[in-house]
Amino acid sequence: MKKHIYLGLLLILFSVLVMGQSQRLVLLEHFTQASCGPCATYNPQINNLLLANPDKFTAIMYHTSWPGYDPMYNHNIPENGARTTYYGVTSVPNSVLDGNIYNGHPSGWNITTINNRYAVPSPFEISLYQELSPGQDKFKVYMLIKATEDVDAGMKAHMVVIEKHIHFNTQPGSNGEVDFYNVMKKMLPNQNGTELPAFAAGEYVILQYSWEHQNVYDIDELAAVGFVQNNSSKEVLQSGNSSSNVFTPVYSTDAEVIDVSNVSQSYCIGNIQPMVTIQNNGSDNLTSLDIIYTINNEAPVVFQWSGSLSLLESETITMSETTFGVMDINTLNVTLSNPNGQVDDYPDNNVKIVDIPKALDAPATITLVLKLDNSPEETTWEFTNSQGEVIYEGGPYTTPGQQILEQYTFDVTDCNTFTINDAGGDGLTEGGSFAVGFQTFIIAQGNTFGSKAEGQFIISFTEVEENLVSQTINIFPNPVKDVLNFQFTLEQEEQVQYSLIDPLGREIFNVDEGIESSGQKEYILDLSTLNAGIYYLSVELRSLKTIEKIIITK
Repeated sequence: MKKHIYLGLLLILFSVLVMGQSQRLVLLEHFTQASCGPCATYNPQINNLLLANPDKFTAIMYHTSWPGYDPMYNHNIPENGARTTYYGVTSVPNSVLDGNIYNGHPSGWNITTINNRYAVPSPFEISLYQELSPGQDKFKVYMLIKATEDVDAGMKAHMVVIEKHIHFNTQPGSNGEVDFYNVMKKMLPNQNGTELPAFAAGEYVILQYSWEHQNVYDIDELAAVGFVQNNSSKEVLQSGNSSSNVFTPVYSTDAEVIDVSNVSQSYCIGNIQPMVTIQNNGSDNLTSLDIIYTINNEAPVVFQWSGSLSLLESETITMSETTFGVMDINTLNVTLSNPNGQVDDYPDNNVKIVDIPKALDAPATITLVLKLDNSPEETTWEFTNSQGEVIYEGGPYTTPGQQILEQYTFDVTDCNTFTINDAGGDGLTEGGSFAVGFQTFIIAQGNTFGSKAEGQFIISFTEVEENLVSQTINIFPNPVKDVLNFQFTLEQEEQVQYSLIDPLGREIFNVDEGIESSGQKEYILDLSTLNAGIYYLSVELRSLKTIEKIIITK
């Protein structure tokens, strides 16, 4: 009997140990350049080592701006530069192994370094699946991250599109190289990655991003490398290579709510009709599902969905509209239940909760800051009142990357809505963004909003009994290059505070001058370190705040 108990304990202990360990795939992030002489010596050696040990390490090759010309750097300057800066790379060639295991000249590491790191278990398992869209213009990557032990929140997941082999008939730089491998083309969604939640052992998440590819020499050479990194220590916890074969799902019956859209970023009118995107993460086809949403714990709205979704297929359902009493914070709860008439094998991804604030009380003038992406013809926007009547509108546009900054005046107390639409359904993802607000307050903002984003605001007129600034603020020179002067006159003793705000409403600095006596006041600001662009000078007294637009040139 004792032997049986002892054997049982051993089996339990063994299962715990297995759960807490995953085989590591070491990540090499290598920095190189087509005009770097030593790179032509070391790069073939690294590639041969990679080809001989594909089960032990994988690689991403970033190209730098120096020492000479390199088209592969020019194809993605921001993200090549971001990783170069992240690791403090100042010369090439330079190798980084698993973030913080090695950082330096490639002569300082070899297969023994890889083997030593390979022997260290990882807390994650990573699988990646890649696919091209039917039109072959978009490259989509799914990454399954499963924890095999408890992991704190805050880790960053990166999905990096690479071109596995690029061959030039003539050298693109000056070092003689014509073959380049695992060249970074795009980081998804960008160089910042995706912040992960805390994981308990056994929990998982599937991330997915698509890229409308450009500057690709051969689409058949596209692939992806995924990795999870601790930004605090720079340690890479696990990496993985993509495959054109879909990965094995964790469960059989597993529905996920992956997105809730058609929801305003703030509310002053209590009407909502969310759109819920569901996805099948299980090996069994998803054929039926109950979708329930509530807002502020009011009466639930239920939709009984039926269809057929295979693994990783998704569908967006427009729910019925409901009304609700607007609160300071409005909680939208979307829940999935009864997939295929069964209990979901993994209920952790069945719920999505969205907290939406009450709309802000705004002044009569609202600012729109819009940077268009590479498809400006897809972008339109409008301001509407509570009756749905259009007050202002704009787009579609014709100039990619155009920056628009406009102010709009409202003369009626009302609940208004700003709505931006993207006909392509992917928001302003390729370098665009928008923000709508006033002073330092944001009504709505974003770039990855899909087909539509909106925010509501309340125009409310309040009278100021006495204008303590007797005349318009005098700002000179404007436009300004280095030093800005501004003057105004106080009618009485008053506390003076002023700040500089960028177009997205972010405060650059704030100065409190304390109590100032009545009379003319003049202040001098050194703006020489700021980039060119449009900014706002906010001058605030105890009972009045005024905003003035300034333009910085270089």
